[in-house]
Amino acid sequence: MQFTFQCKKKRCNFRNSNATPFPICEQGERYHGVLTGLSVEISDSTQSQSLHDNGCYGKGSKSRGGPASGDEDETLLLGLEESCFLAYYLKVLDIKNLSGTSVDWEGFLKVAQDLNDRFVENLACYLYLKSKNWVIKSGIKFGGDFLIYKQSPRNFHASFLVIVQTHSDLDYYQPKNLKGVQRVAETSDKDVLLLTVSQPKEDSSDIATPEALKEISVTETIVRRFNYSSFVQSKQ
Repeated sequence: MQFTFQCKKKRCNFRNSNATPFPICEQGERYHGVLTGLSVEISDSTQSQSLHDNGCYGKGSKSRGGPASGDEDETLLLGLEESCFLAYYLKVLDIKNLSGTSVDWEGFLKVAQDLNDRFVENLACYLYLKSKNWVIKSGIKFGGDFLIYKQSPRNFHASFLVIVQTHSDLDYYQPKNLKGVQRVAETSDKDVLLLTVSQPKEDSSDIATPEALKEISVTETIVRRFNYSSFVQSKQ
């Protein structure tokens, strides 16, 4: 039986045919954000709208999706993985701390790992999914690491709930726990994508440069419950 993933469109009139998967910056121009601890905050409204419209990055501080409340003080909140991607891989974002000092790769990595000791694994999976042109959002609402969309969440529902694990996570997701996550995903027409991260080195903190993540490999497993009734109906 051939696998096809869910790609359910939303009922909305929003259309943005000019949106691009990556931010557009003129030569020499960069976005500017402040590392607040839990996220990177973009306060300039023009930059906030540009980042969200081109690649669907971030979330409005007063909105469910992009900055759409209309309030002048609304900002764009970038997750740690997407901030790292924009700053140290695409090199379109300058990050400063609350005191106004620029944050380099090592400084950002330390802050991120203090908040999440699995940050390197999550970042490797974020880069892996971005290479496949998925739009990536936080999956904490459904008990996972990421939600991934074919295109903008304004037009489509998420296709997968993503779970990140390593080979050493013997008890991280036991079958009964994975079954529970799968049930949650099914209630909203999503499948579970299990990403397993393999590292050549045991110490994930020894990542001196962004390029060092090339040595990390990611394998994917799609978890779906076989529904005999649906299978029979699809063949009729």
